[in-house]
Amino acid sequence: MKIDIKDNIRSNTNKLSSYPTDFMYSGQGSVETDLKIFIKQETLGKIDGYLRSDTNNELGGVLVGEVFFNERDEKFIQIENIIIAKHTNSSLSRLTFTHETWININEILEKDFPNKKILGWFHSHPGHTVFLSNFDVFIQENFFNMDYMVAYVYDPTIDDRGFFFWKEEKIVKSNGYYIYDMTNDDENSYKMNDVHNDLNFQEDKNPNKKITFLPDSNFKSNIILIVLLANLLMLFLMIYNYIDLKKNALLKDDFVRELSEVKNENDKLKQRLDNFIVDYELRKNDILSYNKNELNSFEKKLDENKVQKETVKYTVKPGDSLDKIVREFYKNKSEIDMVMKQNNLKSKTDIRIGQVLEIPQFSE
Repeated sequence: MKIDIKDNIRSNTNKLSSYPTDFMYSGQGSVETDLKIFIKQETLGKIDGYLRSDTNNELGGVLVGEVFFNERDEKFIQIENIIIAKHTNSSLSRLTFTHETWININEILEKDFPNKKILGWFHSHPGHTVFLSNFDVFIQENFFNMDYMVAYVYDPTIDDRGFFFWKEEKIVKSNGYYIYDMTNDDENSYKMNDVHNDLNFQEDKNPNKKITFLPDSNFKSNIILIVLLANLLMLFLMIYNYIDLKKNALLKDDFVRELSEVKNENDKLKQRLDNFIVDYELRKNDILSYNKNELNSFEKKLDENKVQKETVKYTVKPGDSLDKIVREFYKNKSEIDMVMKQNNLKSKTDIRIGQVLEIPQFSE
């Protein structure tokens, strides 16, 4: 998942409050050491209903509510509302919060939920199960890093959900959470997959005591229900495997398409590089050719400006060499070939004592 967000944490003073009334626990195991998460039943229904509306793309938003401390100085959060993330870019495995998304969220927060906090974020994992990916963890660590901020993940294909929270500077999955403001209205009631219908729930209003479940006295009915649940579980597993295969096929298509796009970009870059190399070679050859022509022209002009005035007779003495003789008449030894040509010498050593050499003289 990719999310592009800015820091949007609001700074409010934490308040003193007791736990909400009429709450039900959903989860497994003890939550004594966990951050206690209370979420309104209607709000939880809104979240899951929205995330179930599209199983081909990830959806999300932010959680809005308040942070409280009870009489024993125990911190808990109370999720009251949500703000749906609009103007996003999404796919089966990617959700991007755009700049327009956060403008819309901040406007709604200021208008509809003044003096409330953003308590975290929620998003769907259609067919991916409930977990935090590496990028989800990055988002939580960098943008939802206050100790009271949570992440809610829901997989609508298997109706599985869970909260993740900060514990000792690490992100861990909560054993459970509390649903409050329960109602008997069939339209607003929320079916919990972690709380079985064949159990009578008995709540102790003392938050220090553990919440207990009292088993139904009808043992036979429980056995039948367990068998039915097992069959439903097998059916869910079959559906999940089918959805997983479909998801992998879609991911493969996305990967092949992205790989093809990368290959096309590489081909374009290679073509540009080849064109640059060809252009560079042509420019280099033009420069070398120009310099060579200029040099030849310059040497030709020098030769044209030189006019042989006369020749000087020189008699070779003991200890002379052709190099030494040339240095006496010219500034350097570059004219040695001219002297050899003037005197029909085949090599520089082809001179002898007493030999008379003709040394050309020039005027500029």
